[in-house]
Amino acid sequence: MDKQYITEAGKVLIEQRIAQLHTEISEIQAEKAIAYTASGDTWHDNPGFNALEQAEHRKVEEVFKLKATIQNAVMVNTAIRNTSTVGVGSIVECIRMEGSGKDLVETEECWEIGGLGESDPKAKIISYETPIAAALMGHKMGEETEAIQLQGKRVTFEIIKLHPSWDAVSSEGE
Repeated sequence: MDKQYITEAGKVLIEQRIAQLHTEISEIQAEKAIAYTASGDTWHDNPGFNALEQAEHRKVEEVFKLKATIQNAVMVNTAIRNTSTVGVGSIVECIRMEGSGKDLVETEECWEIGGLGESDPKAKIISYETPIAAALMGHKMGEETEAIQLQGKRVTFEIIKLHPSWDAVSSEGE
């Protein structure tokens, strides 16, 4: 199994999901008690109880997987960001180049490479598992990525700068 990376923010998101699942499991267990009482049987001739039991099992399984993720993942400290090579936690300013020749369109973008499942494009955070982040990973300032296909278009990225914080991005733009 490949290593998984999470940031402190990602860990908080996972812990919130675990808490939500525990609430949902409790609700399902209460519904199971009602289904059992109404039928007088656990699973014989009680499809409602059976469906609830399966839903409970899926949620318990997800809790175990999420706890294992926290336990086994590599924690990335975003307080000290790598400003030499793109990695999880990096804030990358880059030029997105779509197409080629006279159809080439260049757009400046800035992304934070988040950990496992930490994508929030509106907040400019993309998980290292996404195609864009995967293309950027391991590159240094001034380097260009291999071409990737995004929405049927050939796209490459040139890394302009790696920032130590979002404050640094904002202050440089002023």
